[in-house]
Amino acid sequence: MSTIQDTPQQDSVVAVSKIQEIKNRYGDLDIVSMVHQFLTSENTESQKQRVDQGRLGKFYPSSVGRCKRAVVYQLLGYPTKAIPGQNLLVMENGTGFHNRMEDIFEKMGILIAPELSLKDEDLRISGRSDAIIWNYLLPEGEEDGEEIVLYDPKDKDKEVYRGPVNHILIVEFKSIKNKNYGKLPKTKPKKEHEMQLQLYFYLTGIRRGIVYYENKDTQESKFYIVEYNQQLVDQVISDIKEVLDYADRRELPEKEGNALDIMCRYCDFRNLCHTPISDEEWLEIYLKDEEEAA
Repeated sequence: MSTIQDTPQQDSVVAVSKIQEIKNRYGDLDIVSMVHQFLTSENTESQKQRVDQGRLGKFYPSSVGRCKRAVVYQLLGYPTKAIPGQNLLVMENGTGFHNRMEDIFEKMGILIAPELSLKDEDLRISGRSDAIIWNYLLPEGEEDGEEIVLYDPKDKDKEVYRGPVNHILIVEFKSIKNKNYGKLPKTKPKKEHEMQLQLYFYLTGIRRGIVYYENKDTQESKFYIVEYNQQLVDQVISDIKEVLDYADRRELPEKEGNALDIMCRYCDFRNLCHTPISDEEWLEIYLKDEEEAA
């Protein structure tokens, strides 16, 4: 009997202790602010682990087309400003979009692999591609291209595709805001996304792909077909080697923007490049500058 009576009391003690722990951690924050604080703290800890585990110096394909100075900051492990929890949730939505489209492609019967491992020791590249699909654009009667072999990123000995290069496409998914969706070029994707696909071509041997955009506000979609372009590939490789050279010399490239540029406002390294100011102060300066320009 005593055991049965003691259990609720013990549970009550545990509950009170747990609630106090939560109060100590989050204070008087509301539930939304608690979520954002948790995500920001988790991301900050992840950045520290990246340094502790020696994962510095890697070039990520998503960095193609970014400000070279920002990429060198990243390569050298400079501390970034904390990413707000709300921004991290937006990034999670982008990941959800990728997963959703890969599931749809699989059900459609066009998916070969949801991703490929992208590695190159000389360029210090470490990353993963998006989907690999059957080339539904293949013209009837086109001769087979050279054979390529692609491997499962989770098992380097497991083949996911072996066959003609022109039988497959690589797809890069991009989820963007409504205002940016409306500014997309008519005939080709954004330059940095085209360059990213050219890097994928270089690393995988694939020669044709698609950049697939989704408007995250309306779920409208559009796509652009991208062909292998040796000149663009050479430019991408040259840009990567340039930032690696800066990092090896522990020097920084020239700034590519000023504190009022949008590219700098949202950069994780803004307060390292420019006089440190808060987001509120930056916005006040920006709006004043816009009014004077008008």
